[in-house]
Amino acid sequence: MPRIRLPIRLTAPFTNEDDRALLDRFVDERDETAFAALVGRHARMVYGVCKRAVRDEHLAEDAFQAVFLVLARNPAGMAASASVGGWLFGIARRVGLAARRHEERQLRRRATVRSPVNGESNFDDLLQVLDEELARLPEDYRAPLIACFLEERTQDEAAKHLGWSLSTLRRRLDHGKELLRGRLTRRGATLAGGLFAGVFAPSVRATVPSHLLGMTVEPSTLAKTFAAEVTCGVAGMKLAFATMALAAITGLVLAFAGGDKSAPPDGPTTQVHRDISPAPRAVERTPWVTISGRVVFPQERDIPPLQLVPRGAVKDADFFGQPIVGDVLIDPRTRGIANAMVWLRPDCDDRKPAFPTDRVHPKLAVVKPQDHHVFASPGGFTPRVVAARAGDRVIYGNETPIAFSVKSDRVDVNANPVGKSGDFNVLLPRGQSYTTEPLPPLRICDVVRDSIHPWVNGYVWAFDHPYFAVTDANGNFTIPNAPAGTWRLMIWHEKSGYRNGAAGKFGERITISGDGTMNLGSVVHASGGWND
Repeated sequence: MPRIRLPIRLTAPFTNEDDRALLDRFVDERDETAFAALVGRHARMVYGVCKRAVRDEHLAEDAFQAVFLVLARNPAGMAASASVGGWLFGIARRVGLAARRHEERQLRRRATVRSPVNGESNFDDLLQVLDEELARLPEDYRAPLIACFLEERTQDEAAKHLGWSLSTLRRRLDHGKELLRGRLTRRGATLAGGLFAGVFAPSVRATVPSHLLGMTVEPSTLAKTFAAEVTCGVAGMKLAFATMALAAITGLVLAFAGGDKSAPPDGPTTQVHRDISPAPRAVERTPWVTISGRVVFPQERDIPPLQLVPRGAVKDADFFGQPIVGDVLIDPRTRGIANAMVWLRPDCDDRKPAFPTDRVHPKLAVVKPQDHHVFASPGGFTPRVVAARAGDRVIYGNETPIAFSVKSDRVDVNANPVGKSGDFNVLLPRGQSYTTEPLPPLRICDVVRDSIHPWVNGYVWAFDHPYFAVTDANGNFTIPNAPAGTWRLMIWHEKSGYRNGAAGKFGERITISGDGTMNLGSVVHASGGWND
């Protein structure tokens, strides 16, 4: 295979671009200079996390290599994360744990025990506890702590790279510190507010060994093993990916081999040349991806108890008993939230964007109207939340011994077709049913109530596309055949409203890519509405 030489600028080429823009450049264009800039921004933090996970410096170096191998292998895998730094921290933690397991196996074989070095073991243990608890924080609160303390960014820099306003960053940073302090206290470690920077200092001051930044360094076998273990057991990474990633690490010279963070971006430029193999062709991605995940209740909040309707307020008590107000149903094991609505919308700030018809999967492009059955039951309307496509109908039925009054108040008045009203109020005795008109696209949901039993509510959403889902009892959702590309992920719940409050009305940007599937993991439904 022929070798080529590429000039690499040692001054930061993308000083004004945030992490997300650099990542997009690397994903779309396989731009190694963008990759090098990302490495230059985050290497000290990554190396510090890896170094705290193990005592052996060589293992820490292997783990460091593995983290950036994972990024090079699957850069689109972190698209759903709030920050590149936060995602790299999580990968570094997982790689570090894999390295620690390897180290412990080696120690058991040699029947030796790691001894404290210069009395530093207690402090090292504290740093490991910090990493563990930091990793458990919700991403919105973990990301600013990583940016401001582990990476020593100013608040202005952190806000820019995270894509937040300065006030949002400060609010989440303060709340994150309180959450972390509370978690440390429960584990017997306490930190005053001014000690955060001092405790994290060993991480940000960690110097990446210069030989890791060499121009021709090859990844170790252990680095490949750790990277493969983190990427869900993929057996062995192709050497081409490893060569590309570590060649890009040469850009670390910018940050560690004489580069000055305070140097002006338009200062003198030095060039070096290095031999690399031609960049491999990008892995072919399918244009249709099934995305999945779990909507979870915020970790820092106590799960609210089930609310019971006061006995004196229960009509038809012989049938209902003492019913619950079913608006907040959370699995205590997984913290998954039931009956949350999840859907995609175009990546724009238009309040009423139409979903592009040419981005709908061919099998789903032809609309086949369906009927959705909702039944009156002792637990209220079942299902409680209906997700439909425009043109579908809802059939309300009653097989119980008591009568229900089904009343719909269409909140989205702009969705009413000319000459037809979305409102209805019908009495449903036993054995009766009512079928709605075909649903128009709804910008917000229809609310359905039982005027006889006021704790019985239901909700209907209708979309002009097929990319929506309602979470199950464990908070899980799946949206099949979603179009690859950049979209907005929307999450709504009847109690708390949109994820992230009012800002969530436009959703959170998400890049969908993969080889047919993409798991978003746990998506925290953070909202002030839980307080109401």
